[in-house]
Order: sequence, then structure tokens, then C-alpha cells
Amino acid sequence: MRPALAVLAAAGVATIAILLLLRPSSLRSSTTATSDYANFEALQVHPLAITPDRTRLLAVNTPDARLEVLTIGAHTLSRLGEIPVGLEPVSVSAFNDSIAWVVDNVSDAVSIVNLRTFSVENTLTVGDEPTDVVFAGSPKRAFVCVSGEDAVKLYDLVDPLAPTLAANQTIQGTHPRALAAWGNEVYVGVLDAGNRTSVVSASLVRAGGGPPPPSPPRKLTSSAPDVALIVQQVGSDWVDERAASQKTWNSVIPYTLPDRDVQVLDASSGAPVRTVSDVGTNLFNLAVAPGSGNVYVTNTEAFNRTRFEPNLRGRFAQNRISRIRPGQTLPSDVWHLNSHIVYDTIPGPSFERDLSLSQPIDIAVNAAETRVYVAALGSDRVGVFDLSQGTVVNRIPSSLAPLPKRGGPTGLALDEARAQLFVLNRFANSVSIVDLGTENIVGETFFRFYPTPREVFEGRRFLYDATLSGHGDLACSSCHIASNFDNIAWDLGDPQGDPIPVPPGQSPFLPPFDPMKGPMTTQSLRGLSGTGNLHWRADRENFLAFNPAFVKLMGNDAQLSTTDMQRYNDFIMTVVYPPNPNQNLDRTWPDPAAPTPSPTRGKIEFDTNNHDGGTCAACHAFPAGTNGTIIPGPLLQESQGMKVPQLRNAYAKTGFTNAAGPQKRGFGYIHDGSIDNLITFLHLPVFNFQNEQQRRDLASFILSFDTGMAPSVGRQLTISASTKNLASTTSLLDSLYLEADIGNCDLVAHGYIDGQNRGYRYTGARKFESDYNPEGVLDADLLRGLPDAPGEAITYLGVPPGSGVRMGIDRDRDGYRDRYEIALGSDPADASSVPSVSAITMPPTAPIARLSQNAPNPFNPSTVIAYDVAHAGTVKLHVFDAAGRLVRTLVDANVPAGRHTVRWDGADDQGRPAASGRYYYRLRVGPKVLTRDMTLIK
Repeated sequence: MRPALAVLAAAGVATIAILLLLRPSSLRSSTTATSDYANFEALQVHPLAITPDRTRLLAVNTPDARLEVLTIGAHTLSRLGEIPVGLEPVSVSAFNDSIAWVVDNVSDAVSIVNLRTFSVENTLTVGDEPTDVVFAGSPKRAFVCVSGEDAVKLYDLVDPLAPTLAANQTIQGTHPRALAAWGNEVYVGVLDAGNRTSVVSASLVRAGGGPPPPSPPRKLTSSAPDVALIVQQVGSDWVDERAASQKTWNSVIPYTLPDRDVQVLDASSGAPVRTVSDVGTNLFNLAVAPGSGNVYVTNTEAFNRTRFEPNLRGRFAQNRISRIRPGQTLPSDVWHLNSHIVYDTIPGPSFERDLSLSQPIDIAVNAAETRVYVAALGSDRVGVFDLSQGTVVNRIPSSLAPLPKRGGPTGLALDEARAQLFVLNRFANSVSIVDLGTENIVGETFFRFYPTPREVFEGRRFLYDATLSGHGDLACSSCHIASNFDNIAWDLGDPQGDPIPVPPGQSPFLPPFDPMKGPMTTQSLRGLSGTGNLHWRADRENFLAFNPAFVKLMGNDAQLSTTDMQRYNDFIMTVVYPPNPNQNLDRTWPDPAAPTPSPTRGKIEFDTNNHDGGTCAACHAFPAGTNGTIIPGPLLQESQGMKVPQLRNAYAKTGFTNAAGPQKRGFGYIHDGSIDNLITFLHLPVFNFQNEQQRRDLASFILSFDTGMAPSVGRQLTISASTKNLASTTSLLDSLYLEADIGNCDLVAHGYIDGQNRGYRYTGARKFESDYNPEGVLDADLLRGLPDAPGEAITYLGVPPGSGVRMGIDRDRDGYRDRYEIALGSDPADASSVPSVSAITMPPTAPIARLSQNAPNPFNPSTVIAYDVAHAGTVKLHVFDAAGRLVRTLVDANVPAGRHTVRWDGADDQGRPAASGRYYYRLRVGPKVLTRDMTLIK
């Protein structure tokens, strides 16, 4: 519902009905995603860290939701352990040699990890889509970058396992991504920093004399559509392609775009110190030279002020490093990583492509500040940049894996004491070791398990692979960053182009699309399955129809083969949106009293009230918010038809106001980004509202629109002996049980109990099954009651529907549960390693302990519990109530081998009579834990 969507009331409901009848008959994807894996395609930020004692390397295994811990040697890495964490871990930082913080992007949390027990000891819920963490200041504090909230949050670390929020600092930029610290400053790099470009609407362009004449000239004799115009703030002027001496748009743009690319915070208070502008359009990462304090930033610079696809072919962006000296507000140096490219020759020769570096995702600088290392995701290379020469002097393959298992370098960690560099390869799921002397790979360690399904594994490279461009430096992900968007607009029309036919299935009365389409904001590639024809105008029948862009826009000499394009399609159709942060945990919407906007009331406006000749839901159909229909231009008061767009990412487009003062972004809503916010959109004359409250409510619902992934997915909670019985704990767990019962998520739990790491999967009806077959099924309250010693904890995690078995109890999908495999001598992270027949069928050895059912049961006033132990040693026998609270310690002593009995008189440890109800008694003998239940009736 928008100008390019909203049907004029004068058109009447009948017109809408006709368009609905003509909508595409099928909106299905051409592929089926693997059922136990949801592909969020989160982009790693700092996936590697070395512990302060320099003995261990920490690496996030994003697809497997684990932290890998490896022992560092000279040109060697050996596996030490791994820790299940939250969904989509993207960064890790070591607080000390015993504690690390892992940033879980989809879980909206930080997992605080004990590196000695290999377990999560606490979960810190920080806010929407966090990306990074650094420790800085005196006393030391944690700075967490919360990208979805455009904020950095500071935490006091009096107890590093139980931090407390000290400050919430708003960042004046869209999607802050990476952090670095030096001295008393923390540096915040903004992913969607922009380049001071914005858009002048079609009506204002027409009133201002029209756009510049097209170059190349228009081939068609018909008039081009009336479209908007991309402009850029240069100094104090707003200009298009023409010089300010020829034309400015200052009179119609009241705002400024300060371009706050890197923001500097005080490490003690978190207060803003200064901002640095003109660093780049999209900033990926930053590193600080330890001696000088110079900050190095990897980035891309977009040239979206240039109009038309022929003029941008093979040259629409540059990959760069920018250097910021201490105290400065502008970069002192900006280096183009691909200065060897001759852009006028396209496609370039093969040697030119081989030298190119694309998508510089991570960066490291050596202590002497002579070398900068860049992880070039799109080139499968680590670029070596010589600062004295100001140029790239080496390009090291990031992985020894063959092309189908492309490396995809995303993380770097320097170990200069051993003259080596560690490189995390996101796609190969490995860590390579580069010798800093020879600058060659000398080793590669692959993570134990890679759950990524075949359609992702085979098709992902086509999103990122820059070798498929004319100069080897650009890829689809240069704009569709990690399958999402760059938060700017492009005019990729072609004045020399021919009319584009309307895709089959749309109205036969629609005219062909004009090749000069005007500015269009970059659309996300997430959640495309089920959304119909693609592009803002629906001028692409399906994703396969984008294949010509490899030649026409990227400048390659050929399109992908039919097979490769199908693989690309199958991969893209797996990519999903994360949950909407504006929904409640149970997938409902907040409902505050007026005048506060209410999404719950807004849904009523959306579903049932007629605001534009029909209901919003008639066109913006659930589940994605689109019925796939193209609405003709005249009905939209537009010069060309537009497709009803999906609404799943509307919440990610806020932050622009068309008013005087500084803005953090220059594009808003509708196809060209010319509507600053939803309230402005709903004030257009095509809409009818009784009052402003209805508009506010409806806008709040659109910003809360379901993404297709429930908010319970990713929700994480860690409990310990001190927190397991809190009302907040039991309330949240009750909600998660219900969410799993109705299918919004699966629920898993991982814990460290009795010196052992364990896994569980929720099976419904408040029951969990264990990853150790003999342990069987546990009552939910019993599981919650297990942590009762220092260091013991259980972490619950909502995971995508269908993934609970893999993520909870059978990691390698081989049908054998994880802990049971270990007990039987096979590897739970290797599907080819299964227990032998003899291991499964051989007579069991004598049990360490046996726990009998109490008698009588039910009982009143007392009952007898019998147990057996195979060896003399410490025995503990406790009684817990149904809430998991300790009621009575019956045994806590060294006992001899043999059979023993103990009587419980129905009283607690203080001698007070226990109430009627269900109780659990738990026996611990060494690593063995056995539990039964009993009932006291009075």
C-alpha cells in the first residue's frame, strides 16, 4: 500500500477486484529449502579472536551455532573444544583467558562463555541484531554494537559473568556494524553510512525543469516515464549529474546529510567525541594500528549519482581502504584496492581480474604499521597492502579448498609472535594459517561439522563471486550486501533499451515496461520465495530472469550457464528474514492505549477498514504482504505501473525525515525512496482516515509486519542455581514451551551439569528428550532444576521449526544422539562415524548406580527410597518440588558399594511439613545422575 501500490478511491472496488483476478496464479519458489536449516545469511564481523595469553584461537562456526576453541602452535591449530551458542554468531571477543563474549546476531544476545568448562554461563539480551563487541576503558567495560537499533550499549563488568547496562548510546547512522578500541576511544563503523545521496521526487523534478538529457540518448521515440532523480550533497549544494554551476536542487531539499561514517565514543562514558565523514558508502570493518592509533577502514564507495546501466557497467563501485589519523574528522588517505583496473576496457583481461580484490570484509594491521591485511570475501583472497607503497603487493588464496568449496574469507587474526595470520573462511568453514614471511598458506583446519545444505553450498558463490564481473571487483553482493541491501537507490535504466514485456500471468492490458525506469532503491534478496514476479515493477518473471545482469551491469563476457543460474536461484530461495523486533514473543503485537500507536489496532485497520478503495490486505496479502499484482500507473498517479511490494522489511527503512536538519539517511519508502516515512505516505490524498490515530496505528502495524520467522526463534535464556526459580525464568520458559507446542519454533537446551556438557530437545507437553539415550525423557521442571552447583547452567534456545533434532541432540543427522555416540566411541559431528553394531548390542556393563522407585507411592506420611552404587564414593540424594526448588537433602556423604535405603518423612530441611503434590528425587554418583518422581498426598 503506497503510491506505487495504493489504488485510487475513485477507481472503486470493482477495479481492485479485476486486478486481483488477474494476479499471478502461483507465487511459489522453485526450490524447497532443507527442512532442518534456516539460512539467515548473517555477515560475520569479527569471527576470530585470540585469548590474551596467546594460546587459543576462538572462532565462530556460524552455520552450526557454535564457538570453536583451538590451541595455537607454530603453523598448527588443534581442536580443544566447542560450545553451542545462540543463532548466527558473528563476532567473538575474549574478556580474559577464561571468559569470552560471543555476539549472536539472530538471537539478539551475547553468549557469555566459560572457556574452561566449554559452556555458556549467561545470556545477555542486548537488542535487535547485534554485530560486535569490544572491551575498553578504565575500568574495563563492554561495548556492544546493536545494529538493528542504531546503538552501542555499554555494560559494567564488576562481575563479567553478570554484566549490567551502564549506557545506551544512539549512533547517528544506519546499521552500525564494527567496533575497535584504542586508548580511551572506541570507534564505531557504520555499515550503511551512505554517500550523501538522496532523491528528488518525480513531481519536484518536473517542476524544477526536468532531469538532464539522457546520455546515451534515448532510442525510443516515445517520451520517457516521469521519474525521480538521484542527487548528492556536494559541499552546500544538492546536485545531479550536472555541475552546481548548471543546476542545483537546494530549493527543494531542506535537510543535510552529515555522512557520519565512523563515530568515536569516549571509552569511559560512551559519550560521543567526534565523527569522521567521507570514509565510504558501506563500511565493513576497522582496525587500529597499536602504535600510532591510526584507524584503517575497509569500505566500498558507490557511484549511484551516475545514471543508467550502460554508464555504470563494470564500474558502479570501488573497494577501498581509508586511513583516519588520531583526532581527525576526515580520512587522511583513501586507497583504491584495484588501481590496476582499466575501466574503459570491459570486460578486462583475465590477469586484471586475477589481481582484483572485492568486498573487503575484515582488516588487520601489523604492529610495525607496514602491512595491512584485507579479507576479500568476493575474491577468495587475502590482500596484502604495503603502506609505504600505497598499493596491494600480494593476493593470497584464503583456502586450499577447490572452487566448489570456495573459501569466502570473512575474518582475520594476527599472531605476529609466531609470524602467522589466521583466516576464517565462511564458506569453506575453515581456518587457514598464512605464514607472514612467505605469505603463503601453510595449513588449514576445517570445523568439525558444516550443516549447510547442498542448495546453499552450491549456489552461494554466485552472490559473492567477483570473478563473474568484467574486472573481477564487483558482485551481486556489492549492492545486495549479504543478500540484503545497501540502503541507497540506483537508476539502472537504459536509454538505448527496448520495451520490456510484462511477465506471463499478469494483466494482458498492461503496457510493456519502459527501459528508462528511473531511480529504484536496492531491494533485499531475502524472503523472495512466494512473492511473485520480481523487481519493483515486477519486470522480471522470476529470479532466473536476472541472469543478463552479469553481462549488462557487472560487465562479464557471458551470463551464467543455465545450470549455475538455477543453483543461484535455489540458494537465494533459501535465504530468510530474521524475526521482526517489533512483535511480541508470542507473535502477537503490542497494544498500548492511545495516543501511543498500537500495532494491534493497526492490524484491524489493515485487515478490515477501507482506506483507499479497498482494504490494505486485499493487495498486501499475507504472509509476505503482497499478492504479486502489478497496479497500472494511472491508478497510482504514477507514470508507470508498480508491483504490490512485500512488507516484511518495512521496519528496516526508518530514519529519514524530509525536514530541516541533519538526517542519517537520504532514502525512505516506495520504489524510489522519495517518501520519508509511513506517516507521510498515509497522508497522501488517495487515502481516507478518520483521524491521525488511525494512521499512526496502521503505520505501527506495518513496522511490525511478520517476517515469516517467529520472534521465539533465536530467543535465548541461560539459567543457573540462582536464577532457575525466578518468576521471570519460569514465565519465559512457559512462553517458549507454548511457542514450541504450536510450531512457531523448536526448543533446545544445552547445559553443563555434573562436569558434563549435555543437550536436550523439547518434544512437547513440557517434556525434553536427552542426547544420551539411557537418560530418556525428562520433565521440563526437572530439567530446569538440574543446575545447583557453581558453574552449572542450562541455556535454552528457540530455533527454526524443524531444526530441533539437529541443534539439540543429533548434530550430524546420522540418527544417533550426540552424547550417546561419544559413549559408544563414535563422532557426533561426523555422519560417517556411527556406533559399531557390537557397541550397540554388546551386554551392558554393570551400572555405576541404580535408583529404585520409592515405596509406597503415593505416600503419607513417609516413604522409603532404595538405591545401589557400584563403587564406594560420594553420593548425593536430593528431593525437589515441582518448581525445581530444593526441599530436602537425604544423603550427602561417602557411602560404601552396595544397596542402600533412606526414608523421607515428608518434611523439608527445616523440619517443616511439605505440601501435597508431586516431588522429584535425584541421585548423583560421580558423573551419573538418576531421577524419579513421587507423590505426597495428605
